[in-house]
Amino acid sequence: MGLDVAALRREQFPVTERWAWFNHATFGPPPRAYLHAVEEFAGQMTTGELPDGYGLWGDAVDEVRAKAARFVNCDIDDVAFLKSTAEGLGVIALGLDWQPGDEVVAYNQAFPTDVYPWLNLANRGVELKLISDQGRQRHEVADVEALMTPRTRVVCLELVNFNNGFRAPIEEIARLCHDRNAWLVVDATQAAGALRIDVKELGCDVLVAHGYKFLMSGWGTAICYFAPHTRARLGVPEPGWKSLQRIKNVASLVDYNLDFASEARRFEPGIPDILSIVGMGAVLDLMGEAGTRRIEERVLAYAAEVTEALEGRGWTVVSSRRPGERSGILSATRDGVDTAAVAQELRRRDVACAVREGRVRVSVHFYNDGADLERFLDCLPA
Repeated sequence: MGLDVAALRREQFPVTERWAWFNHATFGPPPRAYLHAVEEFAGQMTTGELPDGYGLWGDAVDEVRAKAARFVNCDIDDVAFLKSTAEGLGVIALGLDWQPGDEVVAYNQAFPTDVYPWLNLANRGVELKLISDQGRQRHEVADVEALMTPRTRVVCLELVNFNNGFRAPIEEIARLCHDRNAWLVVDATQAAGALRIDVKELGCDVLVAHGYKFLMSGWGTAICYFAPHTRARLGVPEPGWKSLQRIKNVASLVDYNLDFASEARRFEPGIPDILSIVGMGAVLDLMGEAGTRRIEERVLAYAAEVTEALEGRGWTVVSSRRPGERSGILSATRDGVDTAAVAQELRRRDVACAVREGRVRVSVHFYNDGADLERFLDCLPA
């Protein structure tokens, strides 16, 4: 059975009452389930009626941690909640025992967050090697392999590229990395919520996904997966009192003992954004009920429909359509068209999308429908 898109729009997505929202790669408007969960928890905060354990010890956080673990198919101990993709990647950049001459491989069309942490290691003698896109809007396993040497410690790639929507062959790259004793670090921010995420199938060592895009869970919380072998090798760059092994049973808060937890929560430096996490939990419930496979099928089918419609209007969609390389993000251009002016006209008529690298970026989700597409096409120049 497919998704009941009409019911989902009516019951969960008030954004559809005004907008045709094709800008999830910038911001995904949260569903009503998110709002209701946050309101309920905030109301309990204001009256002091939080359930036992929901205060300092964060039982609410651990409940959502279990949902996040199911969402990416890992053990609950493998999940940390950090505030952003940058903070998640920073755990590796700041916590690994780098030596002069070590190397990192990344993609030269990646979002800056996936490049800056490694550039920042130059003063420690770490070299960043960038895969050259060469105008292909994609890369292959061979491109990664060509840059790797025995000194390559980390390969950092987006699961889905923020600009062109390319879904990288992470599974094959993971096998290459493990053969070469390098870690594969994956930014899944532009995939989580639209495409199914399974860290065991991907084979990555670390995965980070901020919740404010296709996961539609607002700002301030990123799901971070750290495989057990990575936790054993990484230092804790921001120690906090919640990073310790025995926070619930400590006899005295001033009985200092830097005994870090073995679980991924060791990287959580302090009290997280609990409201954001509670809201994310509601969205994970909603997506679990809808079915992540069905969501992915809907997103890919709708993106294909938008691609066909754009090309019928004379636009060129540069995003890859090779098997396994498609996503919910499309990048399109047309000769003689001012894409920035197109984006302004779209917004004026309540159709949300973006311009990235001089092209119109359309990023769709499972609740978009035929009426959204018609509104979008009506705004394009003839």
